[in-house]
Amino acid sequence: MKVSIWTAVIVIIVGLYDLAFAFNRRQRPTGQGTIRLFYVLGGIFVLGGIVMLWLH
Repeated sequence: MKVSIWTAVIVIIVGLYDLAFAFNRRQRPTGQGTIRLFYVLGGIFVLGGIVMLWLH
């Protein structure tokens, strides 16, 4: 499966944005479940983008 390098870069950027969003919101007392979700999604996107770069 061949993917575009730009798609992989965009997926990595989205993952890093999700991780940064979760990291900046971790001090708020409400919504801890959603913060964990952003950590998980960010990790999945970053790992997926790295795999896409590797497949390219």
